[in-house]
Amino acid sequence: MTKPDYPNLLEKALKMVVKEALQHAQSHGLNDGAHFYITFKTRDPNVVIPDFLKMRYPDMMTIVLQHSFYNLNVSDEEFGVTLTFDGRPFYIRIPFNAMVEFKDPSVDFMLQFHPKKELTAGNDLELPLSEEKSGTSDDKRIVSLDDFRKNKKA
Repeated sequence: MTKPDYPNLLEKALKMVVKEALQHAQSHGLNDGAHFYITFKTRDPNVVIPDFLKMRYPDMMTIVLQHSFYNLNVSDEEFGVTLTFDGRPFYIRIPFNAMVEFKDPSVDFMLQFHPKKELTAGNDLELPLSEEKSGTSDDKRIVSLDDFRKNKKA
């Protein structure tokens, strides 16, 4: 019998708090002074943001929902919203699993999350570099030219 994964259960419960706060904002708007700061991993494969933002923010990005946001849509797995970047509106989608932090400074409230790292193959730059082993290689197909140089000098 496996034990409950309490850290994972807690993470899910806290994301439900964010989901409900966003649903409240979707239905009722934000009160005077209320605003949300949402930090998320831009490399998450399910995040949908313009390419220029991915280049500008290659790892994490924080958005602010306060005065100028439109079309806030909240589902069980993600939320989408229209925000203005460089003077133009863009609809972005952020899965709750990509969130790193949620803040509502108007009521001094903050939650932090630990998203799981997911590898993507959409861009070679996104794949982690493998660690090179120093010294000799375990692969018998690789031959060092230094071995031949030493033999010729002898």
